[in-house]
Amino acid sequence: MQEIERLLRRLDADGGGEAEDAQAELTRLGRETDVIAPLLRALPTLNGFGQLCAIEILQELGDARAGQPLIELLTSEHETVREWSARALAQLRVIDAVPALRRASQACKDRGDPPDWSEPGSIRSALTALGARHPVVPSLTASLRLTTAYGHEAWPSERLIHVLDDLADHDQVTLDFQLWRVEPDGQMYWTQVQQEDSDLDYSQPWAALVQQARRRAATAATRAALGANVVATIEWIDRSDL
Repeated sequence: MQEIERLLRRLDADGGGEAEDAQAELTRLGRETDVIAPLLRALPTLNGFGQLCAIEILQELGDARAGQPLIELLTSEHETVREWSARALAQLRVIDAVPALRRASQACKDRGDPPDWSEPGSIRSALTALGARHPVVPSLTASLRLTTAYGHEAWPSERLIHVLDDLADHDQVTLDFQLWRVEPDGQMYWTQVQQEDSDLDYSQPWAALVQQARRRAATAATRAALGANVVATIEWIDRSDL
């Protein structure tokens, strides 16, 4: 127990990789003994980086006891802690987190956080994964959807323009898309896309926002290296998400 407590204190270390080393050792120990109980007791006392390390340990060990402590982190003063907590709650399938995730989503809107920022995106993804949010998926988009070896939804890049148009035609705003080269063994590698510098103007009427997003995404798609071994992951929102 003294070794675990020592490692927990090291999660607050600044620089030099000490915190990451402690995280790795706690994860290893957690496969043999209970590190979750002391970790959860220490969680509120850790600094922001220490809490991020703790979240990764909880995700890796997959212990149901992490649910309520992770829910409480959704109100952290640290944006990244809130974001990672939402992702962890989704991964751990903590259904009881849905009300708190909805409050966290509303807090993002109240602060004026753009929907394409990381925290709102992670919260939307968590709500979707937990069955509390149902994205609009038009018929063409649904018919072209595939699942990667990593379990992510994706679309053939050669049909990307058609999917972007389908989403816009059904009143959806495309926030972003990413391209991934798929190797024969299923490994995926991110491929850079030249995006426009201009941000979406979320203050304009929804119909105008849909068309601005369509033009921006289509321009980026025409510059991209598409191909049979490249798939696209796409993030979009409905009017109800704004």
